[in-house]
Amino acid sequence: MNTSPLSRILLVNSSSSKAADLENTIDKKPGFIITKISPSEIAEEPSAGTADLILVNIDHLGEDELLIFPEIRARAPETPLILLSEDLPPESMRQLFKFNVQDWLQKPFSDQEILDSIRSAVRVTRVTTNKVHAVISCVGGAGATTVAINMADIAANKLSRKSPDVALIDLDFSTGNCGYVLNMVSTFNLGTVASAPRRIDAEFISVIQQKHEGKFFLYSFKRPEVNTEINGYELVLRLLDAVTAEHGTTFLDIPYYATEWRDDVLSAVNSCTLVTELNLPAIKHTLDLIEHLRSLRGANFPIQVFFNKHKSSLFGSRVPKRKLKELFPDTPFGYLPLDESLIGEAVDRGVLPSSISGRAKFLKVLTKYMKSADMMGQVEK
Repeated sequence: MNTSPLSRILLVNSSSSKAADLENTIDKKPGFIITKISPSEIAEEPSAGTADLILVNIDHLGEDELLIFPEIRARAPETPLILLSEDLPPESMRQLFKFNVQDWLQKPFSDQEILDSIRSAVRVTRVTTNKVHAVISCVGGAGATTVAINMADIAANKLSRKSPDVALIDLDFSTGNCGYVLNMVSTFNLGTVASAPRRIDAEFISVIQQKHEGKFFLYSFKRPEVNTEINGYELVLRLLDAVTAEHGTTFLDIPYYATEWRDDVLSAVNSCTLVTELNLPAIKHTLDLIEHLRSLRGANFPIQVFFNKHKSSLFGSRVPKRKLKELFPDTPFGYLPLDESLIGEAVDRGVLPSSISGRAKFLKVLTKYMKSADMMGQVEK
């Protein structure tokens, strides 16, 4: 897939000035992989058609420089393109429109300006083939791990019309709770690759993955040191890049607390399912998270809120539905029923709730939501 948090950048350098400072600025950010070429190498460069972003670094836009753009668009017609140059006259700007240039930065520019432009271009235009769905706890103990596990189970066993290719990644390295809930605790020490994250590739993924009898793959590790490891940011992003490239549909169990990689992950997923509780502090945290997601992804990004562990009552809820509609006017929300006996037994036995009762209301609600959100649509066609 191309929904990976890592961004592959192709730098086409035709500037007489040194591009070393530009390369260093980008390369020191572990979320980016940069390849530098000259304009004459575009036609033969393999990464020209697979890059997430192309930077063209020139001094002035003359006839020779203009030839760079049709060469690039012949290899990469839809890839985001950013131009870095000295001041351009209006007629040159008009010519650039023909080549769908995403952004233009006039030299000199700051490190922050180029990094912001790169992140914006990748977020807005990245096209996905495989799908990645985030399941996020808005508060501790909301039950997002249970929701993520059951969404992976439903995707693999109820929504797949062919051989399922579903993965579940547990990003709470403090507890690795997905592995404990499913009785599949991994003994692999993820910290052993922290000093060399670039070792993470398809072969590495095949070694660390576990296949659940429910037909999905699990990646769950209790390694708290990853959260404070100096290379933890790059380790997590490269792990996600490699895993999501291997599977058609991936679910991420994301903890409620902030990490340095969290925004980069949320900037790349296809959807977010927020799991919260029906009390005022939890609702406030949920509203804050929605606002943050909208600032990252825009107003049209698909977000669903679930109030978990919900108990129906003859006398109504402490927070009525009409009040929730006022608080969440533009975000769909629903309720996941409390089923202590089902979930409790499943956790104690280390099995999926569907293996105990496939007709449970909890599973029916999740299945209906996943079908309506078309979570497997592009993968199954």
